[in-house]
Amino acid sequence: MRCLFILFKRIAAFAAIFIFFLGPPAFAGEDVLADVDVAFELVDGNGNVVRYSDFHGKYVLLAFGFTHCHHICPMIAANMARAIKESGNSATGIFVSVDTERDTHEITDGYARKFGESMVGLSGSHQQVANAAKNFNVTFVVTKSEDSYTVQHTPSIFLIDPDGKLVDVFAINTPVDSIVRAMR
Repeated sequence: MRCLFILFKRIAAFAAIFIFFLGPPAFAGEDVLADVDVAFELVDGNGNVVRYSDFHGKYVLLAFGFTHCHHICPMIAANMARAIKESGNSATGIFVSVDTERDTHEITDGYARKFGESMVGLSGSHQQVANAAKNFNVTFVVTKSEDSYTVQHTPSIFLIDPDGKLVDVFAINTPVDSIVRAMR
């Protein structure tokens, strides 16, 4: 059983490295973007239910992650905050935690706001987060054992324009200036 667990950890590590360096699969065209529903119902840092409509009228950069991540998620949140600042647009960065067991709405919002005043963190019940992730075609899995707690998720940044249309989806290794150009 222990060998199986070690094998699983190695496969998970390889998958994370593969996604990090190559990014998510390339989109074949606008049809894939049209399949994304930007709707969500999650919980903000004050415990209030928020929806995408609360952010309508401004650019939104949205990503899924978790606050105990040491490498990928901080880079995603920092790139989102930097792109918003450099764009000069009225925009909000939304960091949605997929770790509903450890990341409360207060913890998630506090984490996101550390990256900039334009950032907010949203959380919710497992079902709320799963619904939002499904709408964005994002996958995530939390694997727990006696020795390990692993969270894996799609590491993309979604750009939504002020009219609520998904404009683009960026891999985590997309240069910030490319995101800024898409926001203009």
